[in-house]
Amino acid sequence: MADHGRLISGFWRACNALAAAAILLPLAAQATPVTPPARSAVFCTVEPSSVGPGRRVNPLVARRMVERLVMRATGKPTPSAAWASLVKPTDRVGIKVAASGGRISGTNPEVVDAIVDGLQAAGVPPSRIIVWDRQLEDLIAAGFRRDGSRYQLRWIDPKTGYDEKSQVTAPVLGKLIWGDSGFSGRASARFSDLLTGTEQLSSKSFYAKVLTREVDKIINVPSLTDSFLTGLNGALANATLPNLDNWRRFTKPPAFGDPYLAEIYADPVIREKVVFTLLDGLLLQYAGGPFASPGFLVDHYTLFAGFDPVAIDATAVQLLDEYRLPAKLPSLRSMTGWLQSAEQLGLGRASSEQIDLIRLDPGS
Repeated sequence: MADHGRLISGFWRACNALAAAAILLPLAAQATPVTPPARSAVFCTVEPSSVGPGRRVNPLVARRMVERLVMRATGKPTPSAAWASLVKPTDRVGIKVAASGGRISGTNPEVVDAIVDGLQAAGVPPSRIIVWDRQLEDLIAAGFRRDGSRYQLRWIDPKTGYDEKSQVTAPVLGKLIWGDSGFSGRASARFSDLLTGTEQLSSKSFYAKVLTREVDKIINVPSLTDSFLTGLNGALANATLPNLDNWRRFTKPPAFGDPYLAEIYADPVIREKVVFTLLDGLLLQYAGGPFASPGFLVDHYTLFAGFDPVAIDATAVQLLDEYRLPAKLPSLRSMTGWLQSAEQLGLGRASSEQIDLIRLDPGS
């Protein structure tokens, strides 16, 4: 705890204890720049009892933390009223998790269960709640149940899970591999290609059907983890890359996702569906991501939430750097230029001077 307090002291000094209203960004009909609000609010709450022995999350504590955040962010007096202000009982609600870190640094199922409780209290039946990520094995490793009765678990089948009527085209080629919908595989590849070693390349990516066809509203729940691909595996990365095939081309250095993360998120198929972002920072991994790397894991006891995904990601980068720099690791800022691109597209605020970080203490 002493090291934890020392490392994040500068971060918490940035917290604004004054009350402030949450800011909901305007939804654009097209992926074109809009004017973001002058300031954005990121709400956070900390409870050391949220993580117990063996780094297991206390579900009761996680639930009250989630309730506290959603009530304050929406300005509603009860959790059910708060969730009801974001979704309707007739909506198909998707909860997009980050499972690549497994039970070590992925989105915690206890946090998702708290969201599911709130959605059901708001009248959304289990049959209309979908929890998803790209790979089933990652979801299972992270602790999500395939046979559960509280929500529907989804993943993306590489052959049937992509929507060929909904694609992203960009002037950068990507090498198709197994898991991409257009990959032919050795059994069906042309014989001449096999002899010459010709790579299968494509400038197209298809969105997952779960994104385009199965959900109307999205609650985005990334975990607080770095990424060697995009600097941060946060709100923008979690809502975009796992929902595309042939996605690796968007993360090539030296851009590391700039400006593609911003441009893809700005597509109405994502931007207009995401109604709330909750960043799971109960456990924080400041290096080795987006996969599990226990040597860089810290008990952090914090959840973040709000309506501005850019502000949430900018806050996360600042926090991760406060752990990385004392460990003589490079700052993530050189890998997260997509934050400024996102701000230019009107997705939110990337400058700490325009972000109110509001800490909600227990009982608030």
